[in-house]
Amino acid sequence: MPHSDPALNRRTLLAASLATAGSLALGGLPVAARPPRRPLGIQLYTLMALLDRDFDGTLAAVAAMGYREVETLGSFGRDPVELRAMLARHGLVSPSQHIMPPGLYEVFNAGVAGRIDRPTFERKFIEAFAFDRVEALIEACARQARPLGQKYIVWQISWPSQLQTRAQIDQLIKALNRAADQCHREGFILAYHNHSQEFAKVGSDVPYDLILAGTDPERLKFEMDLAWIVNSKVDPLPYFLRHGDRFRLLHMKDIAADGSVRDPGKGIVPFRKVIAAAEAAGVEHFYVEYDVPKDPLVTAAAARKYLEPFM
Repeated sequence: MPHSDPALNRRTLLAASLATAGSLALGGLPVAARPPRRPLGIQLYTLMALLDRDFDGTLAAVAAMGYREVETLGSFGRDPVELRAMLARHGLVSPSQHIMPPGLYEVFNAGVAGRIDRPTFERKFIEAFAFDRVEALIEACARQARPLGQKYIVWQISWPSQLQTRAQIDQLIKALNRAADQCHREGFILAYHNHSQEFAKVGSDVPYDLILAGTDPERLKFEMDLAWIVNSKVDPLPYFLRHGDRFRLLHMKDIAADGSVRDPGKGIVPFRKVIAAAEAAGVEHFYVEYDVPKDPLVTAAAARKYLEPFM
């Protein structure tokens, strides 16, 4: 286990104090009389740098802010039984994970930290998600997800190089259907997470629309990442209206007009409208996410403060 970071522990105490103070209004009464309709969770990738330094202390800080649901990256290279116990100790549950079979989390960690170059990072990911081995991939993830009590396993990325032709997209669709079938056999639901590349037209086709149309609507659901769809100059609201039964998870990430990620409320994503549409469509889990923020705890606290009134 990583050693405890004193600076992080001080921040944990500060986060707890702020969470307590923020829950009080004049006269010491709760700010909101009703609980949120849907709990606001967080994708722990947002806090990845802190998790590497002090995993338990970071979970404590997240819980102190009022988060109760977290999305994981596999089991972060840890024993999933021990990870679930650690989450439970802080009152946290995890409904979903992004696919991170054994060995891939270390690659991901190295890529985020800049210890391996981008081409190597992409190549290793594509190898891990090889279409001819998707059943084995899902089996490995199910062994992590089952002890964590998770429901959803999320296919988190298709690279731009994999979406250049209609033939490539058709290959992806076939692989997703096989992976979704394997997930079903294992007792889980597969979800697909988008980036911007799914909305770049291939001829007259939008890859994201082809994936929606070509996959089993009962077995493959979707986790919409708001920043990347808005960055593609695509309105997310019609997707909830036309395909509401397909969307079950949402990444609450904001983005500026120049394509840079921002704290929620500091960019151009219309959260109030999107959250209402997502709730009406039946989205079950709403996760704050920010790719490698400068100050993860500040981002996590600011995101919760901004988004919770809309929930």
